[in-house]
Amino acid sequence: MLVGLIGKPSSGKTTLFNSMCLTDAKMGDYPFTTINPNKGMAHVRVQCPCINLPEDCEPNFGKCVNGTRYVPIEVIDVAGLVPGASTGKGMGNKFLDDLRQANMLIHVLDSSGTTDAEGNETDAYSPTEDILWLDDELIAWVKRIVFKDWDRFSKKLDADRSRLAAFINEKLSGLGSQRSIISGILRETGLTDKNPREWSDKDKQDFAKMFKSQVFPILIAANKIDRPTSEANLAAIKSGTEDKVMNTSGLCELFLRKATQSGLINYAPGSRDFEILSKDQTIRELKPVLAIKEKLLDLGKSTGVIELLEYAVFEALSMRAVFPVEDQNRLTDKDGKLLPDVHLVRSGTNTKELAGLIHSDFREGFLHALLVNESNKRISANYELNMGDIVKIVSTK
Repeated sequence: MLVGLIGKPSSGKTTLFNSMCLTDAKMGDYPFTTINPNKGMAHVRVQCPCINLPEDCEPNFGKCVNGTRYVPIEVIDVAGLVPGASTGKGMGNKFLDDLRQANMLIHVLDSSGTTDAEGNETDAYSPTEDILWLDDELIAWVKRIVFKDWDRFSKKLDADRSRLAAFINEKLSGLGSQRSIISGILRETGLTDKNPREWSDKDKQDFAKMFKSQVFPILIAANKIDRPTSEANLAAIKSGTEDKVMNTSGLCELFLRKATQSGLINYAPGSRDFEILSKDQTIRELKPVLAIKEKLLDLGKSTGVIELLEYAVFEALSMRAVFPVEDQNRLTDKDGKLLPDVHLVRSGTNTKELAGLIHSDFREGFLHALLVNESNKRISANYELNMGDIVKIVSTK
């Protein structure tokens, strides 16, 4: 799965990206530091079944620490978006094209109010303005894709209304559209039976707005909460949108993770404390992380970065972590590795669909499955998987 970071230049997107993925993508306090998209692997936490076993698991991907499994997900940080991006302003066309495959968008907002709509430094700017114009740009992007040459095509569609959903779905297929989604939007907006040639601009706007909300769910990261001006803006940000808002400091998280990497401290992402590993460290070396501890962690707060990702994955996208095994008694694969794999699947995914994710042959030859975490109970193809399920697929192939 892919999570996309979007927002204006200088909002802290790339710093947040680096803090998630522990990468070294170029950062800067000037517009368009990022030109080409950055891609990396971040991790979300789930409880691993090995916590109740005498042996540690052997992950093929990610890692497991004291029964906490860190499951990898892909993150993309794209070029900054500015007002007018849907018409090509700034890095607009490239930015929008880079987002096509994202399952979830996180709008990184400069909550400090010290950068304007184009990422330039300013004394006072309302971050809620960024929420409004970015939403407008995404809707305008969808409208341009669907309704380009609409006058010409609507004449043909008027003669055969049954092709309407298929036609629009084809135009939006590159954005992850499905015909069932298009049909539902047409019904909800009352456009199913309306002559396409008579669609008003409001009709087109309503369609594009509903498509954007369904295909591109957005989570807002109120970033730079370590800045002194941020606190005063948070209430307005949260009241100015229906989207979920979460407080983050990508810079603080990056400092803590880099300090851990260098052996200065021991910090687990998402925690509200850290351990100083050497008493020989100088005050100068410790000063940045001690300041973070005083301003955030000692107040019962975290940097919010891993919580942001986990909300996106497990709440907004309703993903579930399931553990397939070959040997239901030893919880191993065919090579004897203990709990080597974990799959993130959408809520509602059934056992036969999981079989197909593991290998297409397993789906084709599917017989039944065993729910190992419930005493090897036999389950059918239609059993909907839950968080933490351990599953043995029984197949003829």
